[in-house]
Amino acid sequence: MSDGLQALADLTSASEEMDYGKTGLHQRHTASLENVLKVGKTFLDEGYILEMLTCQDLREKEEVMRLCYTFNSLDAVDRHLVHVDIAGGLASEQFEAPTMSNLTGGANWQEREVFEMYGVTFTGHNELERLLLPEDADFFPLRKDFGRIEDADE
Repeated sequence: MSDGLQALADLTSASEEMDYGKTGLHQRHTASLENVLKVGKTFLDEGYILEMLTCQDLREKEEVMRLCYTFNSLDAVDRHLVHVDIAGGLASEQFEAPTMSNLTGGANWQEREVFEMYGVTFTGHNELERLLLPEDADFFPLRKDFGRIEDADE
């Protein structure tokens, strides 16, 4: 890890080396919601790009929605996965995280997609609008409980 990324040790609660040949990642980090922007800025300041942002619905087992950010260096492949959990539980409908779109334009559409498909609101995002679904859609198709038969009206 570069000297500039050493700051991650103070911003993350866990970091582990990964087997790139098996996972396509060099390191995985766990960060708090409060530190996610500092972590992102650390990577961006070191010349990394936000390669991907997605979400995992882990409400049933871990009672969280997990944001998954992948940062990669353009100089040499050096891929880092950052997990950030948003607490809320299975019954929660509200999940919020700070926007990274103010740090990198690459986050704009990725945050919009996570908002639309999982219902995570990115506070401070200046155009958090739907990409694919109708504006009046009141569902999140990638949540684990979307379309469950046991939840259907009889």
